[in-house]
Amino acid sequence: MRKVRGFKLALRAAEVKRRAKKAGLDLAALGLGDDEFHKLLAGAAKTIAPAVLFETFKHPDADASALSPIPGLAYSLVLATLGPGFTPAKESTRESSAELYALWGIVEAAALDEAVRFAAGLLEEEAAKETCTLSPWNAIAEPAALETALRKLDSGKIEVRLHEGRLDPPATAAVSLSWLAQSRARRPKKD
Repeated sequence: MRKVRGFKLALRAAEVKRRAKKAGLDLAALGLGDDEFHKLLAGAAKTIAPAVLFETFKHPDADASALSPIPGLAYSLVLATLGPGFTPAKESTRESSAELYALWGIVEAAALDEAVRFAAGLLEEEAAKETCTLSPWNAIAEPAALETALRKLDSGKIEVRLHEGRLDPPATAAVSLSWLAQSRARRPKKD
């Protein structure tokens, strides 16, 4: 099991703007010009204390059918959190503006994707050594599967727990990735 805490998590402004536009949020109507938007991202970044926990499980594994999206040679579980400080900061905007609260939700999703991408990058290096590729990640949301994943990863190491069927702190994601055998290119036969 590998644990990484406090790594640099980049909140990419262009990605957050793209997601906001896709969600139908008009940043200009919210009074967020470029300077204000970057201040909001900087404020959000100060509340984030990222941590990831991940491990790879070889087959056969009793929990593989519930946790592995695609049958493969192995699967990896990743647990990523933004820490306990992000959700209170997000919730403080709920009263003032529904749109601003939605924007914080977009920032949360983008930051969690970056944290998972960080762990997946480390796993890709390991998979490449075994001539494997990783499947796209599969979010784990079902309470029984979450409980199994948290137990297998010893989630207390990054202060994540399951509370009423949901991850706590809420700014947390659990995903699985399957290890797939990489096909080798065949050389044409010489006559």
